[in-house]
Amino acid sequence: MGYATVLEVTRPEHFSRETAAFVVQALQFCDFIERASGLAMTERLMAARRRLLELYTAGIALPHVEPPEGFDAGADPPRPDGWAGFDKFEFYWEVFDPYVNEAAVAGSLSDDLLDVYCDVRRGLDLWKSKAPRAAAIWEWRFHLDAHWGDHAVDALRALHRACRI
Repeated sequence: MGYATVLEVTRPEHFSRETAAFVVQALQFCDFIERASGLAMTERLMAARRRLLELYTAGIALPHVEPPEGFDAGADPPRPDGWAGFDKFEFYWEVFDPYVNEAAVAGSLSDDLLDVYCDVRRGLDLWKSKAPRAAAIWEWRFHLDAHWGDHAVDALRALHRACRI
């Protein structure tokens, strides 16, 4: 054993409490998706609702950052093998844009959750790589606003109803 004196504490660029909280939720969400087929339907529905809500909540707290120069997120990760789906709860009705008076359209819980998974997993892969942290944060935040956020919100309403049945 020895002694040391801390001379300086540095924070990695773009690493905050909010970012750390999102990384934890992203890991838990992806782990759930990769293991969901082993859960009974009731457990799968309840876990999907909880994981999705916590991921979305952490996502909206992510900072807005600019992507690094020459940034390329790479290809979408593959969807997990053996995805079990949601049986009778798979398809639901929704209004695509709540500010436009249009007919309801069909949604798919599996499509929603797996699209969220691909966007979040792509960011996790960047996070774990040697890419700048801003690349992963930008990837998560941009796609939350442009893609996976819609899927998450749409799925949450259907999951809320399915968990009540």
